[in-house]
Amino acid sequence: MQLKSKQRVADHGEVYTHEREVNAMLDLVADQASNPEKTFLEPACGNGNFLAEILRRKLTAVAKKFKKNQLDYERNAIIAISSIYGIELLPDNAAECRQRLYQIFAEYYQAAYPQTVKPECLNSARYILSQSILCGDA
Repeated sequence: MQLKSKQRVADHGEVYTHEREVNAMLDLVADQASNPEKTFLEPACGNGNFLAEILRRKLTAVAKKFKKNQLDYERNAIIAISSIYGIELLPDNAAECRQRLYQIFAEYYQAAYPQTVKPECLNSARYILSQSILCGDA
């Protein structure tokens, strides 16, 4: 587990799940975690350790299946990011999670289509994350 500060642990019970544990847990539901259409809700998402790995798995599956057709890739990548939801108590963590997921989306998209990235697709992903990763008390 990782900590930002002892005070945050004391005040909010904030701890982070290590990447090894995240992957081990997601491997138990590997088919669902890589399916772009399967919905995931993380009610205490922190800065997005689980959601980031889920998005990576979904986008890897999208790239394998739709890389030859950019429109199909974009449509399914947007479906993938639209199926991920998070709630986080602390505003800085929610903002970090949104930014982290956006960066993952952008990196995968730019890797698949480095010459033909569409700003509209990136803007759609950013907007979706602004609505699906929320600051609140779940």
